[in-house]
Amino acid sequence: MKRTSLILLLGLLALVIVAGVAWRGQISVPDSARDMFREVSDATITGQVKTAFALSKRISAYEIGVDTKDGMVTLTGQAPSEIDRELAGAIAKDTTGVRQVDNQIRVEPGLKPSDASLRESSRVADLEIHADLRERLAASEHLSGSEIHVSVKDRVVTLTGRVQTPHQKTGVEQLARSLPNVANVANQLNVANPNAAQAETPGVSEQERKDKELANQISFALFIERDNFANVAAIEVENRNGAVTLSGAVASRAERALAERVARGVKGVSVVSNRLSIASNRQALSL
Repeated sequence: MKRTSLILLLGLLALVIVAGVAWRGQISVPDSARDMFREVSDATITGQVKTAFALSKRISAYEIGVDTKDGMVTLTGQAPSEIDRELAGAIAKDTTGVRQVDNQIRVEPGLKPSDASLRESSRVADLEIHADLRERLAASEHLSGSEIHVSVKDRVVTLTGRVQTPHQKTGVEQLARSLPNVANVANQLNVANPNAAQAETPGVSEQERKDKELANQISFALFIERDNFANVAAIEVENRNGAVTLSGAVASRAERALAERVARGVKGVSVVSNRLSIASNRQALSL
């Protein structure tokens, strides 16, 4: 017991001594350690500013140099306008840890993005398209049992593999074309059962089959946007030789306008008659 008390007493005494020395300012950090900490902090700030520039579509297209010393950031390089120059300065100034910004960026009217930034931007766009399309394909219940491979080069999507029906083939292509930044789609999908559409509706004419197929493509395109509708299944689609009629009910004017825009964006649609009504409440949409 006495030994324990003695240890506690000695510990308290040591704390008092350390606190007293620190209070008198007798504990100092070596200059070399201070310099190393400052360099690490400046490097962190430089990295943060460059990351912020990379997130800006306007600034990331140009080669802007960033150097930091004691929290002061110096920007060098060229920009096509004073607006871009000021934007770079504002982004840097808004970065955590930056005390001051010395904006030495020169304005060069007519300056074009560097080849390196264009290549990087194209590569990132291809990767984003690839990821978005794979995510939407995985979420589609209509494509179960399909083996679809996706490649993207210069914003051109190439589809290979196998689907079960012609409707699935056209649906996958429509899904790819609906993604932002997609320039074109090369649909090289094989169809396991090419006669599936005719087998499902025996006795129908070729025009009726085409009308039904286009209507299905529109329904598929609407399904892709299902998160933006209260109940996308409440929208009915009819098509006759490219003249599309939308009927049913939606929750708002915004949904009504979106449905029409989606339908007009499907290849083969010539005109859209929007007869969608706006439901008075969400319960009506679920009936």
